[in-house]
Amino acid sequence: MAVILIRTVLIYTVLLCVIRLMGKRQIGELQPSELVTTLILSQIASQPIASQSVPISYGLVPVAAVVCLEVTASYLTARVPFLKRVFVGKPSILIDRGKIDRDELLRQRVTVEELMSELRSRGVGDPGDVYYAVMEENGSISVILRAASSPQTRGDTGADPGENGMARIVISDGVTDTENLSALGKNAEWLNKKLKENRLTADRVFLMTCDDGDNVRIVKKQKRRG
Repeated sequence: MAVILIRTVLIYTVLLCVIRLMGKRQIGELQPSELVTTLILSQIASQPIASQSVPISYGLVPVAAVVCLEVTASYLTARVPFLKRVFVGKPSILIDRGKIDRDELLRQRVTVEELMSELRSRGVGDPGDVYYAVMEENGSISVILRAASSPQTRGDTGADPGENGMARIVISDGVTDTENLSALGKNAEWLNKKLKENRLTADRVFLMTCDDGDNVRIVKKQKRRG
């Protein structure tokens, strides 16, 4: 009994350190690779606890290997857009500028009833009030209301609040997202003009976004400390 208790405490301590190492997002909504990692870790960790005949190293070594793979994959996907799309995927727009995209719903295997249920869970009773509904990489659905239906402007009279829609990433850590640029109806010439206005080049931009109202936000790269 004492051996099982010691094994359990040791495995628990190691897994707790592993989860801390993998970051806060690991304990929130999981990405596909993180879900796979979590399932594997739980299976590996249970074997040395359940059976004393299994050396504890048979649990610790695979745990360390899986964590190294997850950390390496996270590092690469954060810096190589192609790998991120392969291993993580990309957001899917289910409602685009107020119009439900039936083809995208079919691709993501989301029924209209499920979409309506998600909207209701966010306090939206009428899909006509939604300007964008986006299925994120982790499967959650984000909702952006029309300007006239948002809490800040609902019931206001007179001035038209306009539709700013959703901010899309144009540049991420120096890399231009050509798909988002095209979805905004922009091109490389427009991008170069905006960068020139701010006396910047793409490689000096950490984040650049643009929404449907042509509102541009640019965050410059900061010099690394140390």
